[in-house]
Amino acid sequence: MDPIDNNVNVRPGRSETDGTRPAGAPERAGAGASSAGASGARADQVSLTRTAEELLALETRLQELPGVDEARVAELRDAVREGSYRIDPLDIADKLLRAEQERS
Repeated sequence: MDPIDNNVNVRPGRSETDGTRPAGAPERAGAGASSAGASGARADQVSLTRTAEELLALETRLQELPGVDEARVAELRDAVREGSYRIDPLDIADKLLRAEQERS
């Protein structure tokens, strides 16, 4: 069976440098001087949902966190290997409930 080539009918997008469209590409609604009307060009607007704003804030906080604590990972790996690592399901459940309450 031959591999599938997903790039067979792919046309390049609009050039960032000259603003042209590939041949046959439809013009976007609201683009160009003809659709701007007599008052001039219309400015595009972007608004984020509250969820999107929260995700952006979370991403920023995550980027500020330190990297992986290799010593702690090695300690846990050894404890699992030796069979001395114990999980407290009630503690995990409590932490999950607290995290959910903080989110609400």
